[in-house]
Amino acid sequence: MSEIFVNRRRFEIGGERMTGAEIANLLGVPEDNAVVERHGAAGELETLPLDHAFEICSGQSFLVTRQFIMGG
Repeated sequence: MSEIFVNRRRFEIGGERMTGAEIANLLGVPEDNAVVERHGAAGELETLPLDHAFEICSGQSFLVTRQFIMGG
């Protein structure tokens, strides 16, 4: 099992590969409204594709935001 951080929350995951959509789903953000970014080695944010699987390393940190917010 690996451990990742999404919006500073810790999650244990079972696989070594995930899509951006799967990471957004950990927070309940729908795929069609999600922006998923990964913290790089120098601290910069890299936007990840939602439909492409990529390698996950234990301890990695991700930021999930919504493209738009609907209020009422």
